[in-house]
Amino acid sequence: MGTTNFRQRIDEERKTRTRARLLDAARRVFTAAGYHSPKVSDIVDAAGVGQGTFYRHFSDKRELFDALVDALLVDLGAGFSEAFATLPETVEEYRDASLRSVRAAAGVLMEHRAEALLFLKEGPTIDAVLEARVAEVMDGFAFLAQGFLDHAIQAGFARPCDSAVVSQCLVGIALRHLERGLPEGDDLDHTVREIVDFAFLGFGPGTQER
Repeated sequence: MGTTNFRQRIDEERKTRTRARLLDAARRVFTAAGYHSPKVSDIVDAAGVGQGTFYRHFSDKRELFDALVDALLVDLGAGFSEAFATLPETVEEYRDASLRSVRAAAGVLMEHRAEALLFLKEGPTIDAVLEARVAEVMDGFAFLAQGFLDHAIQAGFARPCDSAVVSQCLVGIALRHLERGLPEGDDLDHTVREIVDFAFLGFGPGTQER
């Protein structure tokens, strides 16, 4: 019984490693050549496995692309979940949580920028399902931002506003920075602070210390 469990664990670990190799190869192939041009044979060549191995893990190239998108969204969502594990009770807590979440998201996007742009730009050209998913993801992040903004308004440390409109604007800011490329080091921290300060202070003179 123990030997059987050991062999099963080894098999599962091998499957996990092979799947990871395929995902890494697809990431490199797709970001270099786009989604449409590469074939499954290009991906298995990059992964160093056979086509039979590919089809034991994925039914086709489309399913593999979905898996890459899922992994990216999990990483992005983790930063927001950790930063807002509890709802802030003061404007200072809200701003600190916003800084943490934007920094976390920026870090993920810096690491996976090519994949994120691939999803945003080529996803809608693949099929209607992925086109709808891109819109759903954007709306999902806006809805998340709107929930925290509504909480801030109700708590009295944010001005009354149309939170649905403002939240979509914040997502648009993030997309623009993703497209143009995020800086590194101190420049990244500066960019994050400017984005958060804009969200909290707008264009007005402001009195909050930065």
